[in-house]
Amino acid sequence: MDTPGYDPVAATGQVAGGANLVCFTTGRGSVFGCKPAPSIKLATNTAMYRRMEDDMDVNCGTILDGEETVQQCGQRIFDLMLKTASGQPTKSESFDFGGAEFAPWVLGATM
Repeated sequence: MDTPGYDPVAATGQVAGGANLVCFTTGRGSVFGCKPAPSIKLATNTAMYRRMEDDMDVNCGTILDGEETVQQCGQRIFDLMLKTASGQPTKSESFDFGGAEFAPWVLGATM
């Protein structure tokens, strides 16, 4: 999807393009939810996941920590995608995050 790097705008573009579920990677801990579609947050490192465990759905830092392979982590993500698509709420949904984050791409300066 050709969108800017601003999280809400990028996810809005994906949802507007037909995505029913967003898997959102974050390394700094973006508190993000995309209300029109569930947003599964994938933490790229364990330190950030531990700081924000209440809002991160999957700790992918386990790969770098040597605790699991890419395939094993991928399977966990896939399993969560199936559960989420079947109605299990993501952590963002459980906190009701994302109601104001449907943000169409604004042409021109954004401040």
